[in-house]
Amino acid sequence: CLGSNAITLVMDHLDAITDGIDLPHSLQTEETPWLQFALNPFPELFQPGFDNVKAKPKDAFLRKPLSDTQLATAWKYLSMDAPVGGMLGMATYGGKVNSIAPEATASAQRDCIIDMACNAGWMDPSGEPPTLDWLRKFYAALFADTGGVPVPNENSGGCMINHPDTDIADPEWNKSGVPWYTFYYLNNYPRLQQVKKEWDPLDIFHHALSIRADV
Repeated sequence: CLGSNAITLVMDHLDAITDGIDLPHSLQTEETPWLQFALNPFPELFQPGFDNVKAKPKDAFLRKPLSDTQLATAWKYLSMDAPVGGMLGMATYGGKVNSIAPEATASAQRDCIIDMACNAGWMDPSGEPPTLDWLRKFYAALFADTGGVPVPNENSGGCMINHPDTDIADPEWNKSGVPWYTFYYLNNYPRLQQVKKEWDPLDIFHHALSIRADV
């Protein structure tokens, strides 16, 4: 959507990210038509052979970069000898997204700079317990100072409902005392409840983390 200037903007952005970091890294770019990407963003994840893959993401919005303590935690979990297939992903966030007022839509996170996610997957059912154990402990350790979850504050901005994580509603993993809906909707939840009462009072459309008409 940025025309011939797109690649220049991307390269300038990547140069800024790696500026002053004297570490080896690789760079790979790929140009894809917008509609093709929108309809099938990650075809490598859905190719034959991956039909039986199960995965769990645990994401967090960041208002500031990870602290040194959090980076040390990430290194610990990503370098440990564990029988899991997991990763830590970070996507730059903000720009035009952050120009919208928090109360303008259901998506209230309008001042974050990174969308981060701890991800893990498994194909064999026997891989589920160790994978979930590693993933949950990794995420909890990253946010140990706030009850194992990214409580909205000056550093974190909660979670993205596009990546629903029922652990946020489970006191075993959310020890912050902050209710799950605050992580996803911040201060917009009461107004969304009114919409729910008006248009779906019988709760026909629901899932584990959907809007409740009543708390």
